[in-house]
Amino acid sequence: VFLIYSALMDEFPTFPQALAEPTSYLKGVDASTRPRSNNVLVFLRQDRESLQQMHFRNRSHHRHVLILSLHTTGTVIVDGIELTLRPESGLIILPYQFHHYMNLESDDLRWLFITFELEENSSALDGLSHRIIHPDKDALEIWSQIASFWTAQSTKPKEECVPLLDLLLLKLERGSTQKPTSHTVSSWIAQTETLIRKAVDEQWTLKEVAQRSGISERHLRTRFEAETGITIRRYRANYQLHRTLSLMRGAHVALGEIAGRVGFQSSASFSRFIRRETGMTAMELKRSLGPPS
Repeated sequence: VFLIYSALMDEFPTFPQALAEPTSYLKGVDASTRPRSNNVLVFLRQDRESLQQMHFRNRSHHRHVLILSLHTTGTVIVDGIELTLRPESGLIILPYQFHHYMNLESDDLRWLFITFELEENSSALDGLSHRIIHPDKDALEIWSQIASFWTAQSTKPKEECVPLLDLLLLKLERGSTQKPTSHTVSSWIAQTETLIRKAVDEQWTLKEVAQRSGISERHLRTRFEAETGITIRRYRANYQLHRTLSLMRGAHVALGEIAGRVGFQSSASFSRFIRRETGMTAMELKRSLGPPS
């Protein structure tokens, strides 16, 4: 940790004048529940098109996604909850949380993304879910150092991003004592997304969703696509796929039960859906995700 902090300093750091002798030479400090990351990727998205299109291309979303806004305010909707991301604020999206982006103040943006997997203590970051993160100066310096190491030409400096990310996640997790961000469902789009997700559980038709929205089915389709940039059919399919992946990675659940829980009345229609969306059979998809957690 000392070496990491030293790397962040422009000048040689100031050391304390005295350090007390330990009462025991065998018992020290440990952070047994600290996050341990691996398979780290760092990248910057700088326009509306890359933000939306790249997201929906990577629908499996089995990784943690850590976002820091450097420029431009926008909204991230995570599981139907609206979270406003402003410059120098961050957000973490957990695996299989269904999310997309909207209400960007400008097409010119700079959002820093760090995606990763957790080797151990995968639940260590649950307390950061559905929260806007307001990192302090030290956390922002570590975030900046991760980006600097990542831009290096050789792969070795990139490897230093991993312990730095662990340190950053530990600081963010330790600083997450603030109350959860208020769950906003007041906007029309958030309410409609809630209805669409409920329609999957209740197996409602789109006409029934429109009736509950108080508008015609045609108006519902047109307005939804205008506000989100995707069709309702595509949104529903993405949600069904995310929910399928989440159930497959959870406790042992039979494929037939998963099919019913994601809105399919038969295993055959569920199988066709999985084949169309992933190019795999349902069993192949389940095996590709590894053993249930």
